[in-house]
Amino acid sequence: MTEKQLEEAASEYFSRAKRAFKAARKKISEAALNKAVELDLSEMALSEIPQELFSLNSLEKLILDDNRITFIPEEISNLTNLRHLSLKGNGLVLLPENLGSLKNLEKLYLGYNTISELPDSICNLQNLKMLNAADNLLSNLPKNICNLKSLKKLSLHDNLIESLPDSIGSLENLKELYLDSNSLSKVPSALANLNSLEEFVLSGNDLSDIPEEFSNFKNLKELVLDENNLETLPKSLANCQSLRLVSILGNPIKSLPSELLNRAGLAVDKDC
Repeated sequence: MTEKQLEEAASEYFSRAKRAFKAARKKISEAALNKAVELDLSEMALSEIPQELFSLNSLEKLILDDNRITFIPEEISNLTNLRHLSLKGNGLVLLPENLGSLKNLEKLYLGYNTISELPDSICNLQNLKMLNAADNLLSNLPKNICNLKSLKKLSLHDNLIESLPDSIGSLENLKELYLDSNSLSKVPSALANLNSLEEFVLSGNDLSDIPEEFSNFKNLKELVLDENNLETLPKSLANCQSLRLVSILGNPIKSLPSELLNRAGLAVDKDC
């Protein structure tokens, strides 16, 4: 590409960005006029968020998906009535520490960015029911994640997570946990304390065994362990009476306990 072509491309890029910013500001003005409770600014090619947005105190739902936003200003904390915040598919690297001041937040979507760390303050979101931070660059979780007592669904698949804090076992209302496609070589036995858990996906990790304590799950229905390094499963898993499906496709299984294979009402999905 010649120097002139580069200049023309840069000029067109900035021209599009300017038009996108202007269109977003128009939407924000309309939302302010109507005291809107929802605002969708997705797929607008925004590289930054207009400051006027942070004056929309009536907002309960804000969608900023699939833009080019790399930075969320601390003024996000002004939107105290937010219940639903979606930032999927941007270029986010960091999140503001005061994100945890959005006390009414119930759903937070952060997937498909390049976030390497969740701020500790996220653990202050005690009304949060759904957290999706899938397909980022996370290698660990905040130690105080146990404070998210209302959380029902946690999606962390396609990250770089190597270990989990024991405190994750205190998420007493969690029903769905997705940890597939990470770098876990072991998981804490404290996970078995998740008495509300119904679906647990751990496929695509580096697990060579699972804790005996997994037999203590009270409501687990599906346990997906595909594409790990498992050679067998603990026979005690058969004692988990709520369990209806165990999937172990793509593992180097050598043998499975008869207690597991013969347990009534349990399907074991495995390679032939």
